[in-house]
Amino acid sequence: MTTGRIELASTGRTVAANVKRLREAQRMTLRSLSARLKEMGRPLSADALNKIENGASDEPRQVRRVDVDDLAALAVALGVHPAALLLPPTARIAKSNGEPVTVPVTGAGEVPARVAWEWAHGMRPLPGQDDPEKAWLQFSHAALPEGWRGMPAATYAQWDAEQARQDYEQILGLTGFNADGTPKGGGDDG
Repeated sequence: MTTGRIELASTGRTVAANVKRLREAQRMTLRSLSARLKEMGRPLSADALNKIENGASDEPRQVRRVDVDDLAALAVALGVHPAALLLPPTARIAKSNGEPVTVPVTGAGEVPARVAWEWAHGMRPLPGQDDPEKAWLQFSHAALPEGWRGMPAATYAQWDAEQARQDYEQILGLTGFNADGTPKGGGDDG
């Protein structure tokens, strides 16, 4: 059995557009992103990156599909969560008329943006299942590793607060100042 060429679907086109958008926002050239990926051990030439970005266009051009290893490496190189490549960058949840803003998800069609982002972060299943309760149970069991399942939001918040404290202390250590703004190692030099 032979298979024909598989065209990019909505998520593939979204990834292509997001790679270009994020690269340009960081004022990176195709060559500089290529060099970063090579340093990371996932070499993609500037030409390959250009073909990835061509996937965002409706015009007939040479296109390169992004596999999961490419996706992970691109997310690391661009300093974003993989979902930032997979989903359109919309912060709007509802239109002015109250209707939800939707985004395309390959295999699911148009999905409310908030639901798509929550799904991509392992927070909820996509809608449209025959038995939503069963879908929720299956999703919550399979979407996250065992130690993360059903973890209360307060635990996440506690982790975030501890990480923020550690980051702040590290920044202070680099600047040479105490938390109150005084120089480390003493008071007034005057």
